[in-house]
Amino acid sequence: MMRVALILLVNFLFCASAQALPEQCLQSKARSEPCAHLMYKKSPVDIDELNVTAGDMVCLCLSDVSGIRAAHQAQLNTPELQVTLTRFAQQWGLTEQDLLLLIRK
Repeated sequence: MMRVALILLVNFLFCASAQALPEQCLQSKARSEPCAHLMYKKSPVDIDELNVTAGDMVCLCLSDVSGIRAAHQAQLNTPELQVTLTRFAQQWGLTEQDLLLLIRK
């Protein structure tokens, strides 16, 4: 009986502290197929597009930003990655710095 009570208590504590998963994800507006590589994390920044405030859970399609996420600072200055970074930042209503923080942190 004590064991069952302990299991119920642990489950209750886990569920009470867990945050709900977001319904919408940040992904390319050009995406026509579901994203195969999603990441759920606490957002370090506010994202007005999804009504997310810093500390809330956010869903991010890593497939769309993989080149940016893995790039070193020098690589981010290449025209291709700079255009991609700027485009996604504008699509999602973020600054480029906030987008990098969201992707990398």
